[in-house]
Amino acid sequence: MGAMGKRIAFGTIMVAALAALFVWDHHVRLAGMDGWPLAGLAAVLIAGGYLEYARLAEAAELPAIPLVGIPAAVAVALLPVWAQPVRWPGSDLLLLVLAAAVAATFLTQMAVFRRDRATRRIAGTLLGVLYLGALAGGLLAVRVRFGTAALVWVLAVIKGMDIGAYFAGTAIGRHKIIPWLSPGKSWEGLAGGLVLTAAAAAALNWTLRLGLPMAGAVAGAMVLAVVGQAGDLCESLLKRDAGMKDSAALIPAFGGVLDVVDSPLLAAPAGYVLLAVLS
Repeated sequence: MGAMGKRIAFGTIMVAALAALFVWDHHVRLAGMDGWPLAGLAAVLIAGGYLEYARLAEAAELPAIPLVGIPAAVAVALLPVWAQPVRWPGSDLLLLVLAAAVAATFLTQMAVFRRDRATRRIAGTLLGVLYLGALAGGLLAVRVRFGTAALVWVLAVIKGMDIGAYFAGTAIGRHKIIPWLSPGKSWEGLAGGLVLTAAAAAALNWTLRLGLPMAGAVAGAMVLAVVGQAGDLCESLLKRDAGMKDSAALIPAFGGVLDVVDSPLLAAPAGYVLLAVLS
C-alpha cells in the first residue's frame, strides 16, 4: 500500500473512531460535566503530544520536564470541563493552575536538575504547557459552550482544509508558499483546501442544524481554515528547528500526535470566537 493509500486507510479509521466518540459524548453527562468523554481523549493526546514536543525541544536545546508539563497541560486544556461543577470563576482557576505549573517547574528544576540549563528547561516546560494546554482547551471550550455538533463543525472545516490541500497539492501543486518552512505546501493546495472547506462548512451547517447564517458560516470557515494552516506551520517551525521531518512515527503516513492535531490547536480559539460571533 502506497503512502496515499495508507493515509486514506488510517484517516478513515481515525474519523470513524472519533465519530463514535462524538456520538457517545453527545448522549452522556457525568457529575454535572459536559464533554468528559472528549476530555478523556484530549488528555491522552496531550500526554502523547507533550512527549513529542519534549523530544523536539530537547533537539533544539530547549529541554522540557514532561513529569511537570504533562499534568499541567492536561489541567489547563480540560479546565472548561472540570471547572463546571466548581463554583470558582474559570479565570481564577486558570490563573491558579498556571501559577501552580510555574511553581512546580521551578521546584522540580531545583530539586532534580539544580543549575543545569535552568532557564532553558523552565522556558521549554512552560512553552509546552501553553502550546498544548491553552490551545487544546479551546476545543473543549467550544464543546462546553456550543455543543458537540458545533465542535464537529469546527473540526470538519479545519480538517477539510488539510484534506483538500493535501490532495490538490499532490495533484497540481507547483507554486510553494513557504518552501524553507513547509516545502509540501503550495498555493494550489491552499485553493483546493478552501474549496473543500467552504463545501463542508455549508453542508454541515445545514445537516447538523446549527442555524448559523450561511454566508457568515462559509466565510468564517475559510478564515478558520487559514488559521488552521498557520497552526500547521507553527509545528513545522518546531520540527525544522529540531531538524526533524515528523514529530514521531506513531501513525502510519501521518507521523505523530502533533502532526495530526497541529492545525486544530491554533484554530480552536479562533473557532470559539467565530461561533460566539455567529451564534
